Amino acid sequence: MSASDLQNRVRPWLERWSISDMPAAEHWVANMFLRNYETDEFLVQHGQHSDILYLLESGLVRLFYTTPDGKERNKGFYRAGQVTGPVSAAMASTAAPFSIQSLEPVEAICFHYGDLLEAARENLEMAQLFRRVLAEAFIRNEQREALLLTCNAEQRYQWLMEHEPYLLQRVAQFHIASYLGVDAVTLSRLKRKFRQ
Repeated sequence: MSASDLQNRVRPWLERWSISDMPAAEHWVANMFLRNYETDEFLVQHGQHSDILYLLESGLVRLFYTTPDGKERNKGFYRAGQVTGPVSAAMASTAAPFSIQSLEPVEAICFHYGDLLEAARENLEMAQLFRRVLAEAFIRNEQREALLLTCNAEQRYQWLMEHEPYLLQRVAQFHIASYLGVDAVTLSRLKRKFRQ
């Protein structure tokens, strides 16, 4: 894919983010690249150093932590139209604390966190975009933390049905159970209850 083709694909994202000063985004966009991932392929693995963030054009990914005994705990799911990546690791120049794996074939526009940061330092619109990307990640994490710490299993399942119902059709049940912090038996019971 040529650079101009990629720029044409990025343009709707920039317009969605209200970037009218296209030259301000030029260096950032020029360093972007397109990647395709097959189902179950890793975009990032725990412990890997990466400052790459992903504009998901298609597909679905999961972010998950791995416990010392090898158990996986799902942190979140991202779909087309969303930005994800190891943001805190990129900001701190540390290893990724979690893995990102595709659950469906994924097409992503990739960019380096540092390139976005540089553009933000030079232009107000890009600074606003930078702040928006970080704010979305922070708000999402805070909402997830509150859900897990203050809600019971039934309330968490209700929240999932209201806010992320697409996951119920697209994600394996054991992944849903892990995401909600329940076991498979509890998830089955919740599903039966809400079907009635």
